[in-house]
Amino acid sequence: MNEENGRPENNKKGKNIILVGFMGCGKTSIGRRLARLCEYEFFDMDAEIEKRNGMRVSEIFREKGEAAFRQMETDLCAELSKTGGLVIATGGGVIKNAENMRLLKLSGNVLYIKASPEHIYNNLKNDRTRPLLEGGDKLKKIKALMEERRPMYESRSDIIVEVTGMRTPRAAYAIRDELERMNMI
Repeated sequence: MNEENGRPENNKKGKNIILVGFMGCGKTSIGRRLARLCEYEFFDMDAEIEKRNGMRVSEIFREKGEAAFRQMETDLCAELSKTGGLVIATGGGVIKNAENMRLLKLSGNVLYIKASPEHIYNNLKNDRTRPLLEGGDKLKKIKALMEERRPMYESRSDIIVEVTGMRTPRAAYAIRDELERMNMI
């Protein structure tokens, strides 16, 4: 940490690896494995928000509303901007807020875990905890939301890694190899 500004030193190990991508792309499972491979700590933003509020994200959406949840995300991004040495799994919608991305980029590199709508659907088809996918045709909702967010994921990321069809271990190794190739870890 830099004594003057409290931010991580500008060295590879001090920088965070920030994982963004659509819900169900594997940010948490890939992130845990990637953290072990890179000898970083793992941090899951949604899990932390759930812990602090004593309720699941779906309950926060229902009881406090999406705007309240998004503010919690921004507050947590501000905290994380002062850390280093983490693999951070963000929530799927964190990318929608330019301030979140500005804050996160203060401490590291943003990596977009890209997957096809069908890959996402296969991961989420039995998941009943995603408020934005409730009711109706889940695949259709996934496609619409992904299309809306795709330009943000692509323009606000430093690296894009395609994981469609990959299992967690292979995806984590592919990401680690790409980060090493780019001299980011």
